[in-house]
Parts: sequence; C-alpha cells; structure tokens
Amino acid sequence: KILLVEDNPADARLFQEYLSESPTLRFALQAVSSLAAAVEMLRHRNFDLVLADLSLPDCRGLETFRRLRAQAADTPIVVLSGLDDEALAIGAVREGAQDYLVKGRIEPYLLTRAVRYAIERHRYERALKESEAHYRRLLESITDYTYTVTLENGRPVAVQHGLGCVAVTGYSPDDYRADPELWYRMVHEADRAAVLEQAARVSRGETPPPLEHRIIHKNGQVRWVRATVVPRRDASGQLVAYDGLISDITERKQAEERLIASEAFYHSLVEHLPQNILRKDLQGRFTFANQRFCELLGRPLQDIIGKTDFDFYPPELAAKYQRDDRYVISTGQIFDTVEENIKPSGEKIYVHVVKTPIYDAQRKIIGIQGIFWDITERIRAEEALRKANEALARSEAALRRTNEELKAAQMQLIQAEKMESIGTLAAGVAHEVKNPLATLMMGMEFLMKRLQSPDPTLAQVLADMQDAIQRADSITRALVDYSAHTQLALAPEDLNRVIDEALRLVRPQLDRAHVKLVRDYAADLPPVAADRNRLQQVFVNLLINAVQAMPNGGTLTVRTYTRQTTETSHFEGSRRAASIWVGDTVVVAEVDDTGIGIPQENLLKIFDPFFTTKPAGEGTGLGLPVSRKIIELHGGILEVKNRPEGGVRASVVLKPYRRRV
Repeated sequence: KILLVEDNPADARLFQEYLSESPTLRFALQAVSSLAAAVEMLRHRNFDLVLADLSLPDCRGLETFRRLRAQAADTPIVVLSGLDDEALAIGAVREGAQDYLVKGRIEPYLLTRAVRYAIERHRYERALKESEAHYRRLLESITDYTYTVTLENGRPVAVQHGLGCVAVTGYSPDDYRADPELWYRMVHEADRAAVLEQAARVSRGETPPPLEHRIIHKNGQVRWVRATVVPRRDASGQLVAYDGLISDITERKQAEERLIASEAFYHSLVEHLPQNILRKDLQGRFTFANQRFCELLGRPLQDIIGKTDFDFYPPELAAKYQRDDRYVISTGQIFDTVEENIKPSGEKIYVHVVKTPIYDAQRKIIGIQGIFWDITERIRAEEALRKANEALARSEAALRRTNEELKAAQMQLIQAEKMESIGTLAAGVAHEVKNPLATLMMGMEFLMKRLQSPDPTLAQVLADMQDAIQRADSITRALVDYSAHTQLALAPEDLNRVIDEALRLVRPQLDRAHVKLVRDYAADLPPVAADRNRLQQVFVNLLINAVQAMPNGGTLTVRTYTRQTTETSHFEGSRRAASIWVGDTVVVAEVDDTGIGIPQENLLKIFDPFFTTKPAGEGTGLGLPVSRKIIELHGGILEVKNRPEGGVRASVVLKPYRRRV
C-alpha cells in the first residue's frame, strides 16, 4: 500500500502506470494532491510507503518532508522532486528519507526498485532496532557477571569484565580498562578491607568462601553483591589466573533487612505490651510466652515451653482452657470471652481472653495464639454497679429512673478533676431539682391514693403534672451530660460499623417517616480511636434530627471517606482545640437530609444549650451540644451546615487510630 503525494495529475498518472508495470509486485496506490490531504490520510490509515513531491500547494521544500515524517514516523518516505538539487537530496536523506528521485530521470524499473528497496530497507532497520532493544532489555535484566584476572608471578597483569557488569555496577568493560583502580573505588568504604583480604587469599592460592559486600553503583546507589572467586592453575599447578562471579543480591539483602526489622518490631511490641501473649501447638503445649505471661506464672520462659495448662493451673481450669483451644482448632473461629484465671499465689482474677488459630503456609491450622489481660477491677466495678442498681430497683418505680440517672450524673461530677462554669451550674441544678421532683412525685402518689374516684379533669391534671416532672427530669439529665467531663473508653473502632449500629436503632423512625436510606461508605476506611457507645449516641442524635427534618419523607444519605485537611478548626466558643492540623489525614462521616434546612438566624444558635425549634415535649435543646461535647472529647470536629441543593449536612471529623509503640 503506497500513498502518492503529487499535485501534478499527469505525473501522478505516470507514476501509477510505472508501478503497475512491475512483473513481480502488486501495488495499491492512493493519490492525494496536497500536504493537508496526505496528513489526514496518514492519520486514519496505514501505508507501507509514501512517495512525496516536496513542492505542494500548501507546503514546499524539506518542511513538506518533516511534516509527513512527524505524522508517519514509522513509514518509509521516498522523495520525488523536479529539481536535481544535490544539497536538497542530501538534506532529505539525512533527515530520514529512504531515497531522493528526480522526476525527469525516473523510469519504471528505477521507480519499482527504489520502492522495493525502501520498503525492505525500512523493514531491516525496524528489525535491527527491535533486536537492539531486545538485547538492551536482556542485558539490563542480567544480575550476574563474570570477570577474569590474569596473574604473572602472583601479581595481576590483566583484567577482563563480562558485559553483564553494566547491569550490576553501571560501568562498562571499557570503563574498567580505562581505570584499573575502578574495581576498588566502587567498593563501599566499610567493606574494602574484606574485599582486599579475599583477593589476597586468592593470590596465595586459597579458595576463599563467597563474600557479600556493598558497592557504589555508577548512579550513586548502594548495591549489595556476592563475590565468588575460583583460582585457575596451569598444568604444573602454578596459579595463573582467577575467575570471579559477581551476583547482584540487593533485593535479597533488602528483604532480609526488612524481615529483621519486622521481627525486631514484632518482638519489641509483643514483649512490651501490657497484655499476656502465648502460643500453643495442636497438643496444647506452650511454644511461646511473652515476658508478661512469664511474670504472671512466676516462671522463666524455658520452664514454660513444652508444658501444658495442667502444669500451672487447677485441673478443672486447665481442662476448660484446653476445651477452648480445641474449639478454635476445630472451627477456625476466633474465641473471645471473659473468664477466671488463677495466679500462682492462688489469687483469682478475671481476664478478657481472645484466642485465634495459627496457620502455616498451606493455610493449615498448626496451633493457637492467645492474648488476655486483667479486667478484675472492671469486673468488680461492674459487680458493685450491679448491686447498686439492684438496691435502686427496690425503690419506688416512679422514682427509679430519676434516681439512677441523678446518681450517674453525681458520680461523673465527683470523678471530674475540674469543670467549666456551666458544669458547676449543672451540678447545682441537678442537686437542687432532685428533692423537689421527689417531693412532687410522692405528693402525686399520696393524692392518687386518697382520692378514691377522681373525676376525669383531676386525672388529666395529675397526668399533666407527671409529664412536667418527667420533662424536668429529662432536661436535668441532658444538662449533666453536656457539662460532665466524661472519661472515654477509647479503642480502635470501625466507623462504618458504629454508624450501622446507630442506623439499626433508628430504623423504626425511618420506616414511619417513609425516608429512603442511602449508604456511601469508603471500603478502606481506617479505624478511629473512639468510645463506641458515646460515638453511637452522637450518630443516633444526628440521624433522628435528620429524620425529623423530613416529616413528609425524603432521602437520608450517610457517607464516609478520608481526606487531608487544608485548615485547622475548632468548635466555636470551645476551650478545647481539635488536634487536627493542616495536612493531617482525617476520617469524615456525613449525614445529609433533603429537608427544608435551618434558617440562617438559627444556624448560629443550634449548639447553644436549651435552644430548640421543636414543639414542647419533643426536645430539650441539648442533643447537639452534648454531641459536640462528645466529639470534642474525641479530639474531633462536629459541623452542621445547610447544603446548597437543599437540606442539612452534619459532618463528624475524627483522626485515624494510631497505635502507640
């Protein structure tokens, strides 16, 4: 297939006739009369050759060739010209033309031969380039090379380096021949003594073991090599040369260093964790124990390895531990429980235990790994709290809930090291309101008992009084939540899972309001350091607010993702700054509704305590202030803004969990 670029119709017909006279080749000729038409044709079709006149209506001279070459760099071009200009011909050939033909001297055989030679020559050139590229890739992939040192009277007189030295060291054999000291200078300074000692041993006729050392590559990188040297002797046993094999082992060394660093990190982590860590084989024998577990048993590691639970615990307790192990081994499931443990001193403690299977390279279970930690104080505290709750349960049913929540508020206030002015106010209010509420409730019960048949109006009045007392109690509890300095139980949490749990709690409200739920969770969301219950309380509040903003139905969208912050931020009026700085990676959760939004004059008040636009009895005005306080304690940010497309977006910004080493 040939593209003919010729603006003279007579010349175009003549060249076509010349090519058609070839007895051995058949050409498919496509003719155009301008450079623009030729470029367009080359853009959409492939040709084996271009025959081009340099003098065209829209371009002249070598510029015509350059523009054709730019469009079809891999297509051979034969130049046709009416000028017998040697300088022009040489210029065209130097820029890549396959041939330069003068129109007045062209005849059928010459044209056919020029076309055939141009196509074949181009094919050979392309094959040569591909061969050179293949050879270059092959050479660059070689990680070994050989060299030979010729000796006379025990001294080196000649050195030959194989071609593979380029891939390993960056230097060519010519570089080594031009600089006899190059082989020594490229050795890392710290390894030169070892390299010289290896060379000296070879010169003495010894066969030293392979030496691993560093070199400085020509590009400046430090590389690891393995040098193997073998002496060569003549028929009389005289040392005449030695052959060397240099292997690039950089990747292996880097992998070894990473493995050593990983093992050191793992060992340091395991040994310094406050938890007890152990491993057992399929027979229940200990194969590993960290220092914490050794201290718990009061035995050194060598006295624990190979023993079983029956060597350290009472029989019934050891039997239970091994039943748990067999469950993990037979099911491959994680075992997570709270159970008793006996110290060597005989003291009974409670521990939280997590056991997981250990797999080999073929995914076959070969044992179990356990981690447990002492939660005795927590259990005792929970037991004390349970007993306290039982005592409260014996109180009058009407006062039970109020007394429990006031007690919890008092405990939080007692445990706080200090509180802000509103916290002090909340404590005083809670203390002062408790007794009047109790008096009012007992007075209501007294009236109900003394009035045998109260009329409907009186019954309604008493019901209204009870509602008012309960609302006052609700406001008191919400105020305590807002003001208290809560101690968070932080742990790495999956934010997507926390939000799903909150959605499950508010599912009935979504269904009743005919609200469509859309989840848009990031799949690779990092965990956050959070108190699960407190964070769930925040999302329940935000979700309920969103549902209540769409009484006639709508779409609730919950979205999570990560981003880098571009500015620092903190809560307006807060004394605690969110520890989020420019460039930090943060985890973001957004709750979008399609309601009517928040009036601008109210948007600045939504975090004020007791501010609410809901009807009486439906809100205390403390939901958002409490939620903001919880997020502030997490070191995060809570923002509520109107969306440009309508509705409200509540954004929770938290920092990812980072393990402390």
